[in-house]
Amino acid sequence: MVFIDVKVPPSVIETKPEKEWTSETEAKEVVGRETWGSKAEFLLSCIGLAVGIGNVWRFPYLAYQNGGGAFLVAYIVMLLLVGKPHFFAELAIGQFTGLGSVGIWRCFPIAKGVGFAMVIVSAMIGTYYNVIMTYTLYYIGQSFRSEVPWNQCRSWWGANENCYERGSNNTPCREVKEKLAERYADKYSVVTETYSMGFANVTWKENVFVVPIEELNRAFNTCSSANQTASEQFWERYVLQLTSGIEDLGIVKWDLALALFVCWMIVFLGIMKGIKSSGKVVYFTATFPYVILIILVIYGCTLSGAVTGLKYFFIPEWGKLLEIQVWRAAVEQLLFSLSLGCGCLVMYASYNKFDSKLYRDAILISTIDFITSIMAGVVIFTVLGHMSTEMGLDISKVAKGGQGLAFVTYPEALARLPVPQLWSVLFFFMLFLLALDSEFSYMENVFTVIFDEYPQLKKKKVIITFCACMGFFLLGLPCVTQGGQYVLNLMDTYGGGMASIFIATIELTALMWGYGADKFATDLDFMLGFKPGRYWRWCWKFVSPVVLWFVLIYSLCTHSPVKYGENEYPLWAERLGWFLVMVSVVQIPIWAVVQLIRYRKDMKLVLKPHPDWGPSDPETRRLYYEHISTNSASETNPNVEGNVNLGMDPVPDDYR
Repeated sequence: MVFIDVKVPPSVIETKPEKEWTSETEAKEVVGRETWGSKAEFLLSCIGLAVGIGNVWRFPYLAYQNGGGAFLVAYIVMLLLVGKPHFFAELAIGQFTGLGSVGIWRCFPIAKGVGFAMVIVSAMIGTYYNVIMTYTLYYIGQSFRSEVPWNQCRSWWGANENCYERGSNNTPCREVKEKLAERYADKYSVVTETYSMGFANVTWKENVFVVPIEELNRAFNTCSSANQTASEQFWERYVLQLTSGIEDLGIVKWDLALALFVCWMIVFLGIMKGIKSSGKVVYFTATFPYVILIILVIYGCTLSGAVTGLKYFFIPEWGKLLEIQVWRAAVEQLLFSLSLGCGCLVMYASYNKFDSKLYRDAILISTIDFITSIMAGVVIFTVLGHMSTEMGLDISKVAKGGQGLAFVTYPEALARLPVPQLWSVLFFFMLFLLALDSEFSYMENVFTVIFDEYPQLKKKKVIITFCACMGFFLLGLPCVTQGGQYVLNLMDTYGGGMASIFIATIELTALMWGYGADKFATDLDFMLGFKPGRYWRWCWKFVSPVVLWFVLIYSLCTHSPVKYGENEYPLWAERLGWFLVMVSVVQIPIWAVVQLIRYRKDMKLVLKPHPDWGPSDPETRRLYYEHISTNSASETNPNVEGNVNLGMDPVPDDYR
C-alpha cells in the first residue's frame, strides 16, 4: 500500500469552518450506525418507499387523462432520461457517504440547506400521509358490516334527498341524454329532421338525434333529480362530514382522530429501533400488497367490460405527445412515484455496506415501481370498465383521480362485485400497507438526520421517536377536522408537490454542477469498481437538470389557484400554501449564508468539498484520499485514463 504525504497549506488550516465534522466524531457515528440485516431488507424497504398509494390512484388516472398509451410512452422516456439517473444518484451518494440527506452535502457545503429542505418535506409529507392511512383503516372497519354502507343511501349515515343509488333503473336526470345518445344517436352524422309522428329531436353535445317521444317522456319522468351517488355522500357526509370550505374547519372528528392515533402507534412500533425494526416489518408490508394486487388483476380481467376499461388505459392518442402538459405530468409523476427529492432514498442507501452492488439495485427497484404502476392501472380500469358496462355509462363518467378514485369510485365498483366486503377489505388493506411502507421511510429520514447530527441522542432513540410521533399526531389533527380535507389537499399540493419539484431540481443541479458529475463518477468508480458510462454522466450533467428546470419553470408559469373539487381556495389559503413551500425551500439560501459565515466568508472553500468529505468509515476514507491523491497527482499526465481532479483540499493531517 502506498501512502502519499501531502502537506496541508496553512491557508486551508486557518480557514476551517467554526463548526465542522471531525474524524473523531465521525468514527463514533460509524461504530454506532445501523446497517441492514440483509440485502433483501434494503431492497424491500426501497420498493416499499417507491411503490405507494400514488401508483394506485394517481398513475392510472394520469394515463387516462393524458392519452392512455401516449402517456405511458412519455413516462418511459422520462423514466430513462430523468427517473433512473436521479434514482441511482440518490442511492449512490447515500451509500458512498454513509450519511443522511444533510451529511451528504460535505461534497458541496454551500448546498447543505438542500438536505434540511428534504427533511422538512419528508416531515410535511409524513404528517398528511398518515391521514390517508387513517382513511384506509377507517374503510377497512366499515367493510366488516353486513352490507358495505357506501352502496346504498341510508339515513343512519346521513344520506339526504340529493343521494341516489347508481343503477340502470335509477338514472340521474343529468345523465338521461347521454344514455339516450348511446342508444339512438348516429355518432358519425347529425340528424336534423323528425322522421315521423311519435319521435322528437334530442341534442346532446354535437349530436342531434331522434328518440321515441314515449321513451323520452318515460326517461325524464323516472329519472332522479339527485346528483350525488351514495358512495360520494358516504365519503363526504359520513367519513369526512365535509364543510363548505377551508374557512370553516369545524370540529375534530374523533373517530378519525382515534384511527390517526392508531396509525401513528403502528408507525412508532415499526421505526422505534430504526431499520432494525422497520427492516423486518417490510418482509410483510412490502410483499403482501403484491399478493392482493395479483389477485385483483386476475379477477378484474375476468369481469365483463374489462376490455373496455383497458382500452382507455393502454390505447394511445399519439397527438397527446405533442402537448407539453403530458410530458410535465410524466415527470411530476415519476418524481412523486420514485420519491425523488425528499432524501428517503439517500437515507436508506446510507445504511448499506460501502461496496454493496448498488447499480443493479437502482435498475431493479425503479423497474419494479413502473411495473407496479401498470398492474395498478389494470386493476383500476378493468373494474371501472365493468362498472361503466353494467351501468351503461361512458367510463369518463366514473373515472376520477386522487382520493376520489380510492374512496369514492373504486369502492362503489367493488360494491357491485360478489362478496363486496372481501374485495373491499383486500383493496383497502393493500392501500394501507403501501402507505405504511412510505410512511416508515419519511419518518426514518427525519430521525436519521437528527441522530446523524446529534449522535449522543441515540441513547434515547425510543423516547425521542415516541415523542416525535405524538408531535406529528398533533400536527395532523387539523387534517381530521370536518374541513380537514381542504387542509390535506393544500399540504399535498404545495408542501409535498411543488416543494418536492423545486428541491429535486436544486439537488441534482448542486450535485452534478456544484460538486461535479465527473467527480461523482470518480467516487462511484472507487466505491463500485467501475465508472458509470456516458449515458449516466450525460443524463446527470445535462439531460436531467434541463428537464427538471423546464418542468419547474413551466409549473410556476402555468400554476393556477388550488381547488378541491369545484371549490376555489381563498387568497389567504393560497398564500398559506406558498408559505408551506417556502418553509422548506428557504432553508437553501439560509444555510448557504450560515455556511459562508462558518467558512469565514471564503467563497472558494464553501464551493469545494469539505476536508472530511468521503466515506464515513475512517479506514475506507483514508483509502479514498489515496485514490484522490493518485488522480490529482496524475492530472498533468494525458496518458492516465479516467483522470479527474476532484478539486479537494489536500489530505488532512490525521489521514497521512
